[in-house]
Parts: sequence; structure tokens; C-alpha cells
Amino acid sequence: MSRVRVALCFTCALVASACGGAPEKPALRTLPPADPRAVQKYLQASALMTDGKTRDEQRAQALLHEALAIDGMLWEARYNLGVLHRRRGELRKALTELQAAHEVQPAAGAPLLALAEVHYAMGALDDAAGFLRDYVTAHADALESRVALTALLREQGQYEAALEQARAVLVRDPRSIGALLEVGRIYRERGEHDVAELVFDRALRLDDDDPRPHNELGLTALARGDTQLAFEHFEHARAADQAFAPARLNRAAVLLRAGDYAAAAAEYEKVLEQQPSDDDARVGLAVALRGQSKHAQAAQQYERVLAQSPHHGAALFDLAVLRAEFMNDAPRARVLFERFVAVAADGPARQTAERYLEQLSQASAESKPQARSDGAGVPP
Repeated sequence: MSRVRVALCFTCALVASACGGAPEKPALRTLPPADPRAVQKYLQASALMTDGKTRDEQRAQALLHEALAIDGMLWEARYNLGVLHRRRGELRKALTELQAAHEVQPAAGAPLLALAEVHYAMGALDDAAGFLRDYVTAHADALESRVALTALLREQGQYEAALEQARAVLVRDPRSIGALLEVGRIYRERGEHDVAELVFDRALRLDDDDPRPHNELGLTALARGDTQLAFEHFEHARAADQAFAPARLNRAAVLLRAGDYAAAAAEYEKVLEQQPSDDDARVGLAVALRGQSKHAQAAQQYERVLAQSPHHGAALFDLAVLRAEFMNDAPRARVLFERFVAVAADGPARQTAERYLEQLSQASAESKPQARSDGAGVPP
């Protein structure tokens, strides 16, 4: 219910200035001076990327390719191509461009962070953690990135290593709520709920207007089986910040689990009123609609997600199942499962999709008319 999102400055269009931080440290690899013509095209592309419009981004991509045709060592152009591919959910293409940028200039921080984010999105947590570790080793003051590394290590069950990273943050910034929340999550996942609550309470005392500690206390109450207390904490989180989506999403997830699909749908709709582009909320709404047997409406919500994020794994998989199991639409289900398998990491969901594809292929073959032995069979 409380998904970890790696806090990386990845979607920046301009490698240094758009991230709002200091310029990159001196590069370890000395590169020849960039061709001014390539730099000009790169800057034009970067300006187009800031608006987020599809037509502008297509032009930006063309300009970046033109820049690289002039100067193949312009790693910033490779990086921005990776950004564009990531925005569209084209993870493997993003990985190719970002890896190329990193190989040209291994000391640049932005590609390291972006590579970590893309590997994380692909489910390759070991690789993501490796790139993040390289980054924080070179940038000791990058505390938010170290918190992100803590979260990754926690997800992998490497609790001692995660605690070590969190402590390194707290030594530099004892008031880091992000680090405290990660420490509390580690203890909660270990089943040490009393200790987790103490840590979350400490975070709450640092800033009682921050909704995150209340949200984590709610999740801890759920882990104890106290749904009522959990809802109270989620309500406190919402009161602290009406725009804080995780509390509503967590409430909705509990309602889904309880089978109260109408109430869950209402929570998801409220999130989408404030954040129409929140794919997770829209997928949750689709699940809630499916639970109410509103299959056509659910399909519409999944399609809206895929129009914005064509490679969204959950939307592809869930819509494929919806069409296969509830809408008797095997041809479209098969296409969706094929799209999902093409982008999904190895795991149970991919294995399930592959089994569906086998069954759909077998059913399609069995439904085809058989040719007669005299050659006058019905054409397929």
C-alpha cells in the first residue's frame, strides 16, 4: 500500500541547472571541447523538453540526435535522450542512452541517478542500488539520494546495510525526517512495531505538520491489525496536507481489501481531482470499478493510463486480465499480454502473463476450422 518511490532528480531537462543544485564536480575524464554546433542543438532541445508537450519532445529528440551526429561525445545529449525515453516508459531505450552517457563521462552524477531510477523501475534492485551507492560515495552531502539508497536496501531485505545508510544521514542531519521514516519502516518490516512507533513519533515531533509520520503510523497500525487506528492516522495525514495523496491511497487500498469498492473508488477519485496524471490512483480506480462489475468503465480508466504511459505494467496486466476474464475479448487480451511481457521484469506477473498467452494461443488454434482431407476445406 505504501509504495517506495526512489527520490531521484531524474526528470530534469538540463543536467546541472534544472536540478537546482550546484554544478557537477570536475570530471575525472578529460573530454575534447564540445562542438559549438552540437551544443546549440542540445540547448534548443533542452528548452523544448521543459514544457512536456508531446510535439515539443519529438522535436527535442530529433535535435538531440542531430547534436550527437555532430559530436558523439556530448554525453549531456545522451542523458536527455534517456530522460525522454523514460518519460514515455521506454525503459530499455532509456537504459541504452543513459549507459552510453555514463560510459562517456563516468564522473557525471546525473546519469548515475537516472540509471538507478530506470533499473529500479525495471525491478533490477541490485543494479539500482549499485548506481546509487556509486553516487553517494562521490557526493557525501547528497542526503536525499542516501535516503533513497536506504529505501532500496530495505526493499531488498538488507536491513543492517539500510540502517547504516540511514545513520550516515542522521549524523549529518539529525532532523532528517526521511531518514527517520526509513528507520521506522525497517523496524516495522522486522515486526518490531513498538520500536517503529517510537521512531515515527520522533519524526512527528520534529514537524507535526508533516503528513508522512502519521501515514507511517497508520500503516503500522494496519500491521498490528488495528484498522480503526490506521484510519485515524490517515485522516490526520490528510488534515495536515489535503494534497498528500498517500494517505488517501492507503485508505483506498484498505477499502479495496475489505471489498468496499464504492468507497475505495471515491477515495481514488478525490486523488485524481488533485492529481489527474497519477497513474497509480487511476489503476486503483479501475480495480474498484471492476469490483463493482463496471467493466467498461474500468477498461476506460486503464486505457487512460496507457495513453499517458504506454508501458505501465500494472495497467497492461490488469486490463489484459479484465478483457480475458470479464469481457470475453481474447484478441485484445492477447495483444495486451504480449505488450506486458515485452516490458515486464522476470517474476510471478510475467509468468502468469506467459501462461495466459499459451492458453489464448491454444484456444485460438482449437477454434480454427479444420481443412477436409479432400482439399475442399473451409478457408481459415
